[in-house]
Amino acid sequence: MQPLTFVLLAFTPGIFWLWFFTRRAVYRPGPRRLLIYTFLLGMASTVPAGIINVIFLDDSILDDAATLSSVATGMLFVVGPTEETCKFLAVRFLAYRSMYFDEPGDALVYGTASSLGFASLENLFYILAFGPAVMIGRAPLSTAAHVVFGSFWGYALGEQIRTEQRRSWQTLAGVIAAAIAHGLFNVTVFVFWPASILLVALGIAWTLGRFAWARRASPFRYRRNYPTIECPACRQNIIVISRFCRFCGEAIPSHAVQAGILTCSHCGQLNRSDASYCIHCGDRLLR
Repeated sequence: MQPLTFVLLAFTPGIFWLWFFTRRAVYRPGPRRLLIYTFLLGMASTVPAGIINVIFLDDSILDDAATLSSVATGMLFVVGPTEETCKFLAVRFLAYRSMYFDEPGDALVYGTASSLGFASLENLFYILAFGPAVMIGRAPLSTAAHVVFGSFWGYALGEQIRTEQRRSWQTLAGVIAAAIAHGLFNVTVFVFWPASILLVALGIAWTLGRFAWARRASPFRYRRNYPTIECPACRQNIIVISRFCRFCGEAIPSHAVQAGILTCSHCGQLNRSDASYCIHCGDRLLR
């Protein structure tokens, strides 16, 4: 039972924070499987990050004799840039290429998923190394802090979606800002841990503000995709939630809705009757 307990301790905070942030997310959320895949890729990104940290990070910064300059150098120039780049690439190589990545909030949502996947597996490593008590600090602070760090480059990607302009410098600036925030947080944990609480509190406020911005900036804020079906009586297309045909007045039986072919109101293409997303444009089909 102990391995299962360790896994639950490590992953429960990440799952909670994922629920907390993503429910504030988007008007047109993508499929859950893409969110899960991004979370798993975030977990996988701990492997290259760990290898790079081992190669370039001096273990002496973890000793009692470590100086502020050595800790700051290691965190700001190795740990921060390495981990944030790996988390970013987990989004860049999958979710970013998806047709569901189409509004500013998506960048923040998938950035959150990648960050929490990374933090959750990192939690497990810390539990195995230092015992379950380490989660007293990591559950409310370090796990949430990873979301805050990811929100910097997530915001940069979201701004590019909003303006429909791909700017490499903007993405790079977001990753650098995340790396600096990550490094500063780690330094405060080692040097003066109460300051880390303030940093996380301010960071969560910033992140929630970015999610609110994403909702305002969404091109789908005032648009809902209710697909159409064919009326069994007159063969005219009617909205799927209609109880009566607006052309002939006939009642629409529920089995006709369940079996009817859906026409996407966004792109006009046909979809299966059980489709939740249009297979052509990726828009969410509402019922």
